[in-house]
Amino acid sequence: MPYTAEISRTNPGCFIFLVDQSASMSDPIGSGEMVQQRAQVVSDAINRLLTELSVKCAKEEGVRDYFHVAVIGYGHTQVGSAFNGALAGRDLVPLSEIANNPARLESRTKKVPDGAGGLVETTVQFPVWMDPVTNGGTPMTRALGYADSLVARWVDEHPGGFPPSSST
Repeated sequence: MPYTAEISRTNPGCFIFLVDQSASMSDPIGSGEMVQQRAQVVSDAINRLLTELSVKCAKEEGVRDYFHVAVIGYGHTQVGSAFNGALAGRDLVPLSEIANNPARLESRTKKVPDGAGGLVETTVQFPVWMDPVTNGGTPMTRALGYADSLVARWVDEHPGGFPPSSST
């Protein structure tokens, strides 16, 4: 029988993103005019995802804590929080705290429909919680162990959370 459960503030979910920050992330990705470092593409994706999660969980009174999120970077010999700004050094953070604490806002251009079948460039504010990093080796085993300890602690603190522990 499949398991179903509602994700709510009393039964939140947990996201842990592991981000490779090794030297190989300085390699290019893309082609033509869209060549970027892998690290930039990944950090932009994580920052967009955090924005989208915040928007999807926003209600009139603010962002609801349906999720706790960790962004763990691993590169060189370091494994730990990849958040910058007020969240630097923190692991599993309630979504409302993430939404309210980007490290900074960047002005970026974006192409949007002009209503007549074309596109126009506009400037948007882009929240940034993590920056691209490229440094040294790839301590993935340590990163997975670190994530395992975060999950174990989170499940102990949220036994009704989604998904359930194996004892549920």
